Amino acid sequence: MNHKNGIIMHDQSTMSNRFLYREIAHRICEDFQGAAKLPSERSLAEHYDCTRTTIRTALKLLQGENLLDRQPNRNKRSLVLPENDAADSAEPWTPVVALFGQEHLKDPNYMDFVAGCLERAREEKLLFTMQTIPAELGPVGSLAELHPHAKPAGYLVAGDVEDDVLMLLHRSGCPCIFMGNRLKKTRLTEIRQERHHFFECYLPEEDKYETVLRKFLSLGHSRILAVNFGRYENMVKRLYREYDKPFADFGFAEIPWSIQGALKPLQEKSAEIAEMARDYTAMLVPFGNVISFDIYMALVNAGIRIPEDLSLVYASGKPEWFVPHFKISTVFSSAWDEGANCVKELARQIRNGEPVGGVHYTEYRFMDNGTVVPPENRSTKHQKP
Repeated sequence: MNHKNGIIMHDQSTMSNRFLYREIAHRICEDFQGAAKLPSERSLAEHYDCTRTTIRTALKLLQGENLLDRQPNRNKRSLVLPENDAADSAEPWTPVVALFGQEHLKDPNYMDFVAGCLERAREEKLLFTMQTIPAELGPVGSLAELHPHAKPAGYLVAGDVEDDVLMLLHRSGCPCIFMGNRLKKTRLTEIRQERHHFFECYLPEEDKYETVLRKFLSLGHSRILAVNFGRYENMVKRLYREYDKPFADFGFAEIPWSIQGALKPLQEKSAEIAEMARDYTAMLVPFGNVISFDIYMALVNAGIRIPEDLSLVYASGKPEWFVPHFKISTVFSSAWDEGANCVKELARQIRNGEPVGGVHYTEYRFMDNGTVVPPENRSTKHQKP
């Protein structure tokens, strides 16, 4: 559980629900700003194709942010927009569009990023239209096909988009803030070689993982197991040469993306990885989501003590959502703060009236918790219970 600015983050279901409530709330603000009176809850539910409970919760969020007043009318509850907001013409809300990755909506760390975006957007008076990017998106002829009812002054992109969408964003002339180094993945020569106005906010992942491996190697670890780490093989070889360690000691474990949403196959794969971990003294898990929880539980069920038998580092997210954080170490970066930073930069560029390109490197810190030192007086191979 995570407390941030009065918002309580629970499990992935709660996070996804909160995202839905926030999106409905912002759509109500966008669709009915300036209206003297909101429609009934039933009408709003029909309008947004959701339940009345969802509408009621969204309205409570708006009321808690002083965006709504409740007034009695003929013994019925009536919610109206406050007069001071309607009259605030001197500083109108600026419409922007946020393109989120649909595949990430079950990841609490990603939802924390979304929450940081929305909190900062409220302070900057940005009115977000939030659009999830379909997993399979056909050819797009215009950005209006993604958000037909919005004319944004800028974009925040926090998901993988197709090359044709990148090109449309490039040609839009609007400030475009990207969460992550997604431009490295593009195949578009025009974007990669020409001067563009995309501003990226990300943490160089390879630098982060190198920090963890250097910590392990400097403390005397050699038998290190890493999950989904194949693309960093050259970096691992370089470090093992530098520390004069045999590269053969390093282990690669893979969890195919195809099974990460399937409970039983994921649990079976996590159990297999736990058996592999018996041959190692340290383990690196480069993500902080529900997969991390499955791996942790598989290690516990296999009788592997953490940190007595295995030093464990999670290199993303907030592991205390899933496991007792005092038992593991982590390379921590605040997704909430990064979301806020992205929106802050977007607002700055909109106010300046000139989109600019650049990179903001995410800050992170290594939280040791005293659990990464190799166990003393133990063999290389664990004894099975």
